[in-house]
Amino acid sequence: MTDKEFHLQDHDLYRYVYDLTVQIPEGRVSTYGALARALGDLAASRAVGRVLSADRPRPFKVPCHRVVYSDGRTGWYNGAGKGAERKQELLRSEGVSINDGKVLNFEKTRFDDFLKDPILEKMAAVQRELAANVVQKGDALAFDRIAGLDVSYDGDKAFAAMVVLDRKGVVLEESVSECQVNFPYVPGYLGFREMRPYSLLLERRRQDTLYLIDGHGRAHPRRAGIASQFGVIHDVAAAGVGKSVLSGKVESDTLCLDGEEVGRVVKGPRGKARYVSVGHKVELDSLCQLVRSLPKDPLTMAHDLCSRVRRGEEHR
Repeated sequence: MTDKEFHLQDHDLYRYVYDLTVQIPEGRVSTYGALARALGDLAASRAVGRVLSADRPRPFKVPCHRVVYSDGRTGWYNGAGKGAERKQELLRSEGVSINDGKVLNFEKTRFDDFLKDPILEKMAAVQRELAANVVQKGDALAFDRIAGLDVSYDGDKAFAAMVVLDRKGVVLEESVSECQVNFPYVPGYLGFREMRPYSLLLERRRQDTLYLIDGHGRAHPRRAGIASQFGVIHDVAAAGVGKSVLSGKVESDTLCLDGEEVGRVVKGPRGKARYVSVGHKVELDSLCQLVRSLPKDPLTMAHDLCSRVRRGEEHR
C-alpha cells in the first residue's frame, strides 16, 4: 500500500473500537482511556465514547456496557444522560459489583490486556514521515487562483465544498462532494477524517492554485495537519487557516510550538482572526500577506456552500 493510499483510505475507527470492546470478558470492565491507548493515542478517549454511543448498525454484538470511566463510575449507556440504570443492571447480571454508581474492586475488575492493532500509532508515524516532505518555500502572492475548502457534517456523512476566487474576489469555480466518513474527530488526526471528502473535490491538480484549508498545516503536534497532508499527497500548494489553536502558544500574534514558529494570527476579510500555517509549497511571510489582502474569504464562502448542500438547499 502506498502512502497516498493510506492517507486516502476510509479508516473505519468504529470497527477498530468494536473489535477491542468485544475482547472485554464477561464480569470485567475496561475504560474509554484504555481503549484509546489500545488504538494508539489517549487523545482518542472522547472519540471512543462517541463511537460506543453512536446510533448506527454494528456488524456484531458489542458489549458497550462494559466500558466505564477511569475512576470506576459506570456512566451512561447509549448516549450522555441516558441508560445509567440499565448499564448497571447489565454489569451486575455479569457479576460486576457496583455501589453508588461505581465499580467495586475496580483495579481487580478492570481489563486492559487487549490484542490490539494501534491504528493511531501508525497514523502518527505516517504524519511524522510526511512532515519531513513539507516544502516551506514558495511565494503565496504569485498565485492568482485562491481556493477555500471546508466541510460540514450530518452525523458521519461529510459534505465538502471548494470555492475558487481570483485575487479580485471573483468566483472562478465551485465544487462539492459527499461521502460517508467512518472516522470520528480525534485531536491531531483530522487529516484522516477529511482527506477523502476534500480529495473528491479535485478533478485535477492545479499548480496555479493555492488551496486554503479550514485546519492546520505545520501548526500541528507532528507538523503535519490536514493542510500539509493535502498539499504533500496531492503535490499542490496548500495552507492551513484554522479558527482555533490545536497545539502551541500564541505570543504577539506568533504561534510557537516547542520553540519553533509554526504559524501566525492573521486578520483576513471581515476582520476575523485566523491561525495561518504553512501546508506545503508556500512560505509563511507571503502567505500571511495574501490572507490579509484577500477582498473576500473563500473559506467562509466554502463553509456557506457545504452547509447549504448539507441542508439540501443547494443543487449538487
